[in-house]
Amino acid sequence: MAAQAIERIDERHVASTGSSRPSRKTEIVLASLRGPKSMAELCREHDIADSLLRKWGEQFLAAGAERLQGRQERTEADELRRQIGRLERSLGRKTLEVEVAGELLRGWE
Repeated sequence: MAAQAIERIDERHVASTGSSRPSRKTEIVLASLRGPKSMAELCREHDIADSLLRKWGEQFLAAGAERLQGRQERTEADELRRQIGRLERSLGRKTLEVEVAGELLRGWE
């Protein structure tokens, strides 16, 4: 309960200082994932609570996972559409061949 109250206070402080802009959040989270600075150093530097940075990091990773999963589904759907197109063209060619063969056979009668 107390931790939630502190986090709400931290979020209001961040909002009042302008550090809550999405691009700024992303920069801070990426710095925590990549950089030589520890989370504690980044939190001190940007005047945010470590619990807030962890929350942003979790949100960032969850959003990335959702995006990648959605992209994979689109890729699979696109591949299926391409395969359907190839099969439809192949069916069209075979249908034409059968019609031509039928016309030729009728000509032999």
